[in-house]
Amino acid sequence: MSDEQKREERFLKITTGKIYPLLVKMAIPSMVGMIVATVYNMTDTFWVGKLNDATLTASVGVVFTFVSIIQAIGFWFGYGSGNYVSRMLGKKELDKAEEMASTGVLLGIIVGVIMLVAGLFLLRPMARLMGAGSSEGLMDATVRYLRITVCSVPFMLTSNVIYNELRLAGSGGTSMIGLLVGMLLNMILDPILILAAGLGIEGAALASLCGQVVGVAVLYAGTKRGGNVRITISKAKLDLQHVKEILAGGAPNFSRQGISSISAVLLNHMAGAFGVTAIAAVTIATRVLYVAYALVIGFGQGFQPICAMNYGAGKYGRIKKAFGMTLLTVTCFLIVSAFVLFYFRASLIGAFTTEEDVAMLAISMLEKWCLILPFMGYYILIGMLLQNIGRFGLATSVTTLENGFCFMPSLLLCCHFFGVNGLIWCKIIASLTSLLISLCIGTYAWKKYLNASERKNENEVRIAV
Repeated sequence: MSDEQKREERFLKITTGKIYPLLVKMAIPSMVGMIVATVYNMTDTFWVGKLNDATLTASVGVVFTFVSIIQAIGFWFGYGSGNYVSRMLGKKELDKAEEMASTGVLLGIIVGVIMLVAGLFLLRPMARLMGAGSSEGLMDATVRYLRITVCSVPFMLTSNVIYNELRLAGSGGTSMIGLLVGMLLNMILDPILILAAGLGIEGAALASLCGQVVGVAVLYAGTKRGGNVRITISKAKLDLQHVKEILAGGAPNFSRQGISSISAVLLNHMAGAFGVTAIAAVTIATRVLYVAYALVIGFGQGFQPICAMNYGAGKYGRIKKAFGMTLLTVTCFLIVSAFVLFYFRASLIGAFTTEEDVAMLAISMLEKWCLILPFMGYYILIGMLLQNIGRFGLATSVTTLENGFCFMPSLLLCCHFFGVNGLIWCKIIASLTSLLISLCIGTYAWKKYLNASERKNENEVRIAV
């Protein structure tokens, strides 16, 4: 079968196939990718925790803030170019899709090299900005970890761009394999370099660097086969039109992850006021809770190419049906996850630390956060829907709520009035507030952009007949 036939077959499946089996098929690679990414992010914390030093564990949390910023930029370029690619495939304009995919990758490479060079000269200021200034020991560990992590930036950016372009073009399996290979290598190397080789915190950073290099090579190779959108740097067009489309299309993701990173910096500073123990507890509890969020995001990512391609093809009814099925599925999953995480909270936290003070605070955080988990499916999914139908402003408004504009004032107020317990309750207040606001925005958008467009299509068909 030729590449063109494979693309046509994929298009027909997404725009005419049975929705729920299609949704599951599209979601499984994304869910595997997300859970592997989550385990990957937890691996450094787990193995560094075996060194029984809360300062080193805290440094992993501090540097993860920097990694989150890089991922935010990678997803910005990847979603911005990938959403456009998906819509062009829905319109069967392959040349435009390949131009945009190549432009997104080139932009990622250029920005990655610039950030690498700048980062090497600004290690200590960056570490202090991210919250490592609470003690000299934390500053030293963070700088050692960050120095190597900065070297992985060009590879991290490029892999995030290609991963999202492949996934949004309907090639979830290929994107999953590329992500999986790099992350598995990282997880294998972590215990070898951290413990066996005695490299400690630097070993964790080196393992991540090796995984990123291999991962981006596998992802790039995946674009050259299976009817996927090919990336050819010579086709890239860094003109105003293409760059503007990337920046606007990926703005909701960048805004969400970017403001989440800013909130994480603020959280590190606020937690640092209560000591290294508080930073370590926040690092561990958030890693454990994010497992449930990651699987929901992964399932939602299976919905995204269905949403984008059907929107490009004018099939609004399929979008609405797919959204309803996705929401029901993730809500049921979140209910189960809340019970599981709550029941096994002590064992899960205990896997990351043997220090009693850290464990007690992290357990208290996790058990309270489980209360809000079942209600967050709609908030996650409506942001994805708005982005994939091209309503970038509304999508950005939604995606920046929970970990940004609602979280930051909540964190400041709760820590002021409740002390260290404010680190627990601020997330609950921010999440519930975000859900209420997203319900209002989502209801408005649903009526205006899906119901109204569907009625317009029906009227045009009747007139044509």
